[in-house]
Amino acid sequence: MTTAFVSPDIRFKPGARQPDGPAFWPRLLRGDVFRQNAADFLEANARQFGDLVHFETLGIRVLQFNHPTLVQEMLVRDAPHHHRNMVMQRSKMVLGEGLLTSEEPLHMRQRRMAAPAFHRQRIAAYGEVITHFTRQMTSQWQDGATVDVHAEMLLLALRIVGKTLFDTNVEQEVGKIAAAVEAFMGFMPLAFLPFPDLMVKLPLPAMRRIRDGRAGLDELIYRMIRERRADPADRGDLLSMLLAAVDEEAPTKAPAAKMTDQQVRDECLTVLLAGHETTANALSFALRLLAGHPEIQEQLAAESYDVLGDRLATAEDYTRLNMAEKVFAEALRLYPPVWVTARTAAETYEYRGISIARGTILVAPQYAVHRDPRWWPNPDRFDPERFTAAAKAARPRGAYFPFGAGNRQCIGEGLAWMEGVLALATIARHWQLLPLQGGMGPIPIAPSISLRPQGAVPLQVRRRALH
Repeated sequence: MTTAFVSPDIRFKPGARQPDGPAFWPRLLRGDVFRQNAADFLEANARQFGDLVHFETLGIRVLQFNHPTLVQEMLVRDAPHHHRNMVMQRSKMVLGEGLLTSEEPLHMRQRRMAAPAFHRQRIAAYGEVITHFTRQMTSQWQDGATVDVHAEMLLLALRIVGKTLFDTNVEQEVGKIAAAVEAFMGFMPLAFLPFPDLMVKLPLPAMRRIRDGRAGLDELIYRMIRERRADPADRGDLLSMLLAAVDEEAPTKAPAAKMTDQQVRDECLTVLLAGHETTANALSFALRLLAGHPEIQEQLAAESYDVLGDRLATAEDYTRLNMAEKVFAEALRLYPPVWVTARTAAETYEYRGISIARGTILVAPQYAVHRDPRWWPNPDRFDPERFTAAAKAARPRGAYFPFGAGNRQCIGEGLAWMEGVLALATIARHWQLLPLQGGMGPIPIAPSISLRPQGAVPLQVRRRALH
């Protein structure tokens, strides 16, 4: 494991105080713009041009940060210079002013109010929900059958978020929510077009799906809010906490210090869409990796048996499921659902002798930094032992940031870890995952708003003995 600090490698274009990077028109003429996916493009930039890369796309200037120190400077130290990126800004037409999209000072106020819903004690109460739904889902698998684990994990994560967010069974709403998520994932290309708010109103099938998905989710969420306003008892879910939240730093405890129905809706929609999609993708990648590495899978199964025996996992088991945590962490390294973190320069400012102009897009690609051989020897290899305490201490801060960093670090990170670890342990305890005939090649990826597997993830499942 590399432990020595490596200074950022910043290369400049000849005769210019501007970082080096790929030229747009040669890439366009070669067809690379359309052939290469965005995640592979950013990783190739990091390997070819160094730790700070400049490129332009259709007149938009982009700076790419590839070194842990530069990532920390961008996401933490220089955060006051930045707004949310273009995709998140334009996603407001779907998500509203939730934690993913809002700017300061609204973002920090909303974060303070939402934080109690994600406290450790609150998250611990969801442990039984996670394992109950995981066991319920997998008990329907047939020994020796082929299962699309991506479709299963999406459904599992949706059931879990429905229970933890609304304290309700979302079975009747699954189709509506899944269709809304699928439509929203297709929104990313639209975000780069001029006047996206007008585009979404066009009578096109894709635009109609986005509108219908938003309307359906609004009906569901506002109905839940109305019911809870009428009966405000704490039901142990996130919605109860959001409705009861008070901004303790507000100048008055007047009703204005609480969230409005619109604000609660925006936060619920953010958790519903972003929370379940990213966790499901991470679990899908983890299961696919385990199927291709039987020795690691058996270590995980042995740990799950030793810790759990024949009972369901609880939140108290989390700290004892070390192998499950390392497997999930390594899956998040190789295939981070949030595969790139982006910001927009809100003002012109100086950075390491470079003038960053207002409107410049700044990107810190987890997909590239997590595969840098300086911090991750043999980076394409699946190796959960990278996440022992000693190995983590040896790496620089900023080499691993699947949940972001700074004041916009994912507020639901603790819940995602709990869900990932307990679900993996539960599945490994009862099922062996096997590749289909023909072996396991590279996992095709689809980088959009989140990093998804491209298409289905079929695996054969075999039931394990309970002793």
